[in-house]
Amino acid sequence: MHITYFNHSGFLVETLNKVLVFDYYSQGGRFDFFHPDKYEGKEILFFVTHNHGDHFDTRILQWAENAAYILSQDVVLDPAFKGEVLFVKPHETYTFHGLTIETLLSNDEGVAFAVEGDGAKIYHGGDLNWWHWNGESKEFNDGIAKSYHEEIARIKGRYFDAAFVPADPRLEDKYSWATDYFMEKVQAKAVFPMHFWGRFDVCNQLAEKPYGDKIIIITKENQEFSL
Repeated sequence: MHITYFNHSGFLVETLNKVLVFDYYSQGGRFDFFHPDKYEGKEILFFVTHNHGDHFDTRILQWAENAAYILSQDVVLDPAFKGEVLFVKPHETYTFHGLTIETLLSNDEGVAFAVEGDGAKIYHGGDLNWWHWNGESKEFNDGIAKSYHEEIARIKGRYFDAAFVPADPRLEDKYSWATDYFMEKVQAKAVFPMHFWGRFDVCNQLAEKPYGDKIIIITKENQEFSL
Protein backbone atom coordinates (compact mmCIF):
# COMPACT_ATOMS: atom_id res chain seq x y z
CA MET A 1 0.00 0.00 0.00
CA HIS A 2 1.34 3.41 -0.99
CA ILE A 3 0.02 6.53 0.76
CA THR A 4 0.48 10.16 -0.15
CA TYR A 5 -0.30 13.02 2.21
CA PHE A 6 -1.42 15.89 0.00
CA ASN A 7 -2.46 18.65 2.40
CA HIS A 8 -4.71 19.24 5.44
CA SER A 9 -6.98 16.14 5.51
CA GLY A 10 -6.24 15.05 1.97
CA PHE A 11 -4.67 11.63 1.39
CA LEU A 12 -4.24 9.24 -1.50
CA VAL A 13 -4.15 5.49 -0.85
CA GLU A 14 -2.85 3.39 -3.73
CA THR A 15 -3.58 -0.32 -3.58
CA LEU A 16 -2.92 -3.06 -6.12
CA ASN A 17 -5.82 -2.10 -8.39
CA LYS A 18 -7.26 1.13 -7.03
CA VAL A 19 -6.45 4.71 -6.11
CA LEU A 20 -8.55 6.10 -3.25
CA VAL A 21 -8.39 9.86 -2.71
CA PHE A 22 -9.87 11.25 0.51
CA ASP A 23 -10.85 14.90 1.08
CA TYR A 24 -8.59 16.35 -1.58
CA TYR A 25 -7.88 20.02 -0.87
CA SER A 26 -5.66 22.05 -3.15
CA GLN A 27 -6.17 25.48 -1.54
CA GLY A 28 -7.20 27.01 -4.84
CA GLY A 29 -4.49 25.19 -6.76
CA ARG A 30 -1.62 25.97 -4.40
CA PHE A 31 -1.34 22.26 -3.55
CA ASP A 32 -2.69 20.77 -6.77
CA PHE A 33 -0.79 17.49 -6.50
CA PHE A 34 -3.10 14.91 -8.06
CA HIS A 35 -2.59 13.84 -11.69
CA PRO A 36 -4.68 10.89 -12.92
CA ASP A 37 -2.28 10.00 -15.72
CA LYS A 38 0.16 8.80 -13.05
CA TYR A 39 -2.26 5.97 -12.20
CA GLU A 40 -3.16 4.65 -15.65
CA GLY A 41 -4.81 1.24 -15.48
CA LYS A 42 -6.11 1.70 -11.93
CA GLU A 43 -9.61 2.61 -10.74
CA ILE A 44 -9.68 6.09 -9.20
CA LEU A 45 -12.25 6.87 -6.51
CA PHE A 46 -12.66 10.19 -4.73
CA PHE A 47 -14.14 10.23 -1.22
CA VAL A 48 -15.56 13.45 0.24
CA THR A 49 -16.60 13.40 3.90
CA HIS A 50 -18.58 16.66 3.80
CA ASN A 51 -19.16 19.91 1.99
CA HIS A 52 -16.71 22.22 3.82
CA GLY A 53 -14.30 23.89 1.42
CA ASP A 54 -11.24 22.41 3.13
CA HIS A 55 -12.57 18.89 2.46
CA PHE A 56 -14.49 19.20 -0.80
CA ASP A 57 -12.38 20.75 -3.53
CA THR A 58 -14.42 21.09 -6.72
CA ARG A 59 -11.24 20.54 -8.74
CA ILE A 60 -11.79 16.81 -8.27
CA LEU A 61 -14.82 17.01 -10.58
CA GLN A 62 -12.62 17.73 -13.59
CA TRP A 63 -11.49 14.10 -13.58
CA ALA A 64 -14.97 12.60 -13.98
CA GLU A 65 -13.94 10.68 -17.12
CA ASN A 66 -11.24 8.89 -15.12
CA ALA A 67 -12.89 8.46 -11.73
CA ALA A 68 -15.95 7.69 -9.60
CA TYR A 69 -17.07 9.64 -6.53
CA ILE A 70 -18.28 8.73 -3.05
CA LEU A 71 -19.78 11.91 -1.61
CA SER A 72 -21.50 12.71 1.65
CA GLN A 73 -25.14 13.53 1.01
CA ASP A 74 -24.64 17.15 2.09
CA VAL A 75 -22.40 17.79 -0.93
CA VAL A 76 -24.30 19.59 -3.68
CA LEU A 77 -23.31 19.14 -7.33
CA ASP A 78 -24.37 21.01 -10.40
CA PRO A 79 -27.25 19.04 -12.00
CA ALA A 80 -25.26 19.09 -15.22
CA PHE A 81 -22.47 17.00 -13.69
CA LYS A 82 -22.35 13.64 -15.48
CA GLY A 83 -19.83 11.68 -13.41
CA GLU A 84 -20.53 8.44 -11.54
CA VAL A 85 -21.51 9.36 -7.99
CA LEU A 86 -22.53 7.42 -4.89
CA PHE A 87 -24.10 9.73 -2.33
CA VAL A 88 -23.84 8.33 1.20
CA LYS A 89 -25.46 9.06 4.54
CA PRO A 90 -24.34 8.16 8.08
CA HIS A 91 -24.68 4.72 9.62
CA GLU A 92 -24.97 2.85 6.34
CA THR A 93 -22.87 0.24 4.52
CA TYR A 94 -22.45 0.33 0.75
CA THR A 95 -20.80 -1.88 -1.86
CA PHE A 96 -19.26 0.17 -4.67
CA HIS A 97 -16.57 -0.70 -7.19
CA GLY A 98 -15.51 -3.74 -5.17
CA LEU A 99 -15.25 -1.80 -1.91
CA THR A 100 -17.26 -2.12 1.28
CA ILE A 101 -17.85 1.41 2.54
CA GLU A 102 -19.21 1.98 6.03
CA THR A 103 -20.14 5.45 7.23
CA LEU A 104 -20.13 7.03 10.67
CA LEU A 105 -21.89 10.25 11.67
CA SER A 106 -19.59 13.24 11.97
CA ASN A 107 -20.20 15.51 14.96
CA ASP A 108 -19.38 18.47 12.73
CA GLU A 109 -20.69 17.80 9.22
CA GLY A 110 -21.13 14.78 6.97
CA VAL A 111 -19.58 11.39 7.59
CA ALA A 112 -16.44 9.46 8.43
CA PHE A 113 -15.45 6.46 6.29
CA ALA A 114 -14.39 2.91 7.11
CA VAL A 115 -13.41 1.32 3.81
CA GLU A 116 -12.37 -2.25 3.03
CA GLY A 117 -11.32 -3.76 -0.28
CA ASP A 118 -8.45 -4.63 -2.60
CA GLY A 119 -6.44 -5.88 0.38
CA ALA A 120 -6.76 -2.66 2.41
CA LYS A 121 -8.68 -1.55 5.49
CA ILE A 122 -8.83 2.22 5.85
CA TYR A 123 -10.41 4.70 8.27
CA HIS A 124 -10.78 8.38 7.39
CA GLY A 125 -12.38 10.47 10.10
CA GLY A 126 -13.23 13.59 8.10
CA ASP A 127 -14.34 16.09 10.72
CA LEU A 128 -15.46 13.44 13.21
CA ASN A 129 -13.34 14.63 16.10
CA TRP A 130 -13.33 15.19 19.84
CA TRP A 131 -13.98 18.92 19.42
CA HIS A 132 -13.37 19.99 23.03
CA TRP A 133 -12.92 23.75 22.91
CA ASN A 134 -11.55 25.28 26.10
CA GLY A 135 -13.82 28.31 25.78
CA GLU A 136 -17.03 26.37 25.20
CA SER A 137 -19.67 25.43 27.77
CA LYS A 138 -19.56 22.17 29.70
CA GLU A 139 -22.84 21.19 28.05
CA PHE A 140 -21.35 21.62 24.57
CA ASN A 141 -18.13 19.77 25.35
CA ASP A 142 -19.94 16.93 27.10
CA GLY A 143 -22.18 16.54 24.05
CA ILE A 144 -19.17 16.40 21.76
CA ALA A 145 -17.50 13.76 23.93
CA LYS A 146 -20.66 11.66 23.93
CA SER A 147 -21.06 11.85 20.16
CA TYR A 148 -17.42 10.98 19.50
CA HIS A 149 -17.50 8.03 21.89
CA GLU A 150 -20.72 6.71 20.34
CA GLU A 151 -19.34 6.80 16.81
CA ILE A 152 -15.99 5.21 17.66
CA ALA A 153 -17.93 2.48 19.49
CA ARG A 154 -19.26 1.43 16.08
CA ILE A 155 -15.75 0.40 15.03
CA LYS A 156 -14.47 -0.68 18.45
CA GLY A 157 -11.98 -3.51 18.25
CA ARG A 158 -11.65 -3.27 14.48
CA TYR A 159 -8.30 -3.28 12.70
CA PHE A 160 -7.22 -0.77 10.05
CA ASP A 161 -4.07 -0.79 7.96
CA ALA A 162 -4.18 3.00 7.85
CA ALA A 163 -6.20 5.44 9.94
CA PHE A 164 -6.45 9.16 9.27
CA VAL A 165 -7.46 10.95 12.48
CA PRO A 166 -7.82 14.70 13.19
CA ALA A 167 -5.30 16.30 15.53
CA ASP A 168 -6.24 19.97 15.44
CA PRO A 169 -3.87 22.29 17.35
CA ARG A 170 -6.62 24.91 17.68
CA LEU A 171 -7.97 22.68 20.46
CA GLU A 172 -4.83 23.56 22.45
CA ASP A 173 -4.09 20.94 25.10
CA LYS A 174 -7.06 18.83 23.91
CA TYR A 175 -5.67 18.42 20.36
CA SER A 176 -4.84 14.74 20.95
CA TRP A 177 -8.01 13.60 22.67
CA ALA A 178 -9.53 12.16 19.48
CA THR A 179 -6.38 10.17 18.69
CA ASP A 180 -5.95 9.08 22.32
CA TYR A 181 -9.47 7.67 22.41
CA PHE A 182 -9.26 6.16 18.93
CA MET A 183 -6.09 4.28 19.84
CA GLU A 184 -7.66 3.06 23.07
CA LYS A 185 -10.65 1.53 21.26
CA VAL A 186 -9.43 0.68 17.75
CA GLN A 187 -6.42 -1.14 16.30
CA ALA A 188 -4.39 0.49 13.56
CA LYS A 189 -1.09 -0.40 11.95
CA ALA A 190 -0.38 3.21 10.96
CA VAL A 191 -2.05 6.42 12.14
CA PHE A 192 -1.74 9.57 10.07
CA PRO A 193 -2.54 12.82 11.89
CA MET A 194 -4.53 15.32 9.82
CA HIS A 195 -6.40 18.63 9.97
CA PHE A 196 -3.41 20.19 11.73
CA TRP A 197 -3.30 23.36 9.58
CA GLY A 198 0.37 23.08 8.61
CA ARG A 199 1.52 22.45 12.20
CA PHE A 200 3.68 19.43 11.38
CA ASP A 201 5.06 19.46 14.92
CA VAL A 202 1.77 17.89 16.00
CA CYS A 203 2.96 14.61 14.49
CA ASN A 204 6.11 14.65 16.61
CA GLN A 205 4.08 15.39 19.72
CA LEU A 206 1.78 12.44 19.06
CA ALA A 207 4.81 10.22 18.47
CA GLU A 208 5.72 10.73 22.13
CA LYS A 209 2.45 9.12 23.25
CA PRO A 210 2.31 5.47 24.45
CA TYR A 211 1.03 4.52 21.00
CA GLY A 212 3.69 6.66 19.33
CA ASP A 213 5.17 3.80 17.33
CA LYS A 214 1.96 3.79 15.27
CA ILE A 215 2.10 7.49 14.42
CA ILE A 216 3.36 8.43 10.97
CA ILE A 217 5.54 11.52 11.04
CA ILE A 218 4.44 13.88 8.29
CA THR A 219 6.90 16.66 7.52
CA LYS A 220 5.67 18.25 4.29
CA GLU A 221 2.92 18.44 1.68
CA ASN A 222 2.84 15.76 -1.03
CA GLN A 223 4.87 13.38 1.13
CA GLU A 224 4.78 9.68 0.20
CA PHE A 225 4.83 6.62 2.45
CA SER A 226 4.91 2.87 1.85
CA LEU A 227 3.24 0.46 4.26
